Amino acid sequence: MTTRSATIAAARAKAKPVRRRKDGSRVVRYSEALAAQVCERIARGEVWSRIGGTEGMPDYSTLFYWRRNRPDFAEAFALAQAAGNEVRADEVVAVSRETTAETLQRDRLHVGSLKWHVARADGMAAKSATWISGKRRLVIRIREFERAWRADGTPYVREITASGEAELAEGAAE
Repeated sequence: MTTRSATIAAARAKAKPVRRRKDGSRVVRYSEALAAQVCERIARGEVWSRIGGTEGMPDYSTLFYWRRNRPDFAEAFALAQAAGNEVRADEVVAVSRETTAETLQRDRLHVGSLKWHVARADGMAAKSATWISGKRRLVIRIREFERAWRADGTPYVREITASGEAELAEGAAE
C-alpha cells in the first residue's frame, strides 16, 4: 500500500506542465475540489488578493470568469464571502477586547481596516446580487393606488392589484 505522500508525488510527476497565457498568468482549470478549496479559504476570512495566483489558486480574472459563468460556484463563493465577513466582524470584537495601552495605535489601525472590509462587503452585497445569479438583474414593480372613501366618509388609499381588485394599502388607517 502506498503512502499519501507517495501518491501525491506520483500525481505531481504525471501532471502536465503549467500552461501560461500571453500575459504570463497561469491557466487554472475549474474543478469542484479547487472551487471548494477557494470557498473554504474565503470563508476563513482570507483576502483574495493574498491567495489569488498562488499555490495553484486562480488569478482574479479566472475567479471572475468562474463567478460569471458558473452559477453554482458564484452562489458558493457569495456564501463563503458572507462567512468571511462574519469572521472579520468577530475579529474586530476580539481585537478590541484585547487592546492594551501599548497596542492601542496598532489595534486601532487593524480594527479600522477590518471594519472597512466588512462595510465594503456588506455594501457590495446590498448593491447587487450579481454573483449569486451570475447576471445583474433589475426588477421594477409598478403599483397602482386609488383614493377611496369608507362608509363613514373618511378617505383612505387602496392598492389596485393585477386582478383589478382593490385592496387596502399597508399602513392605511381603518
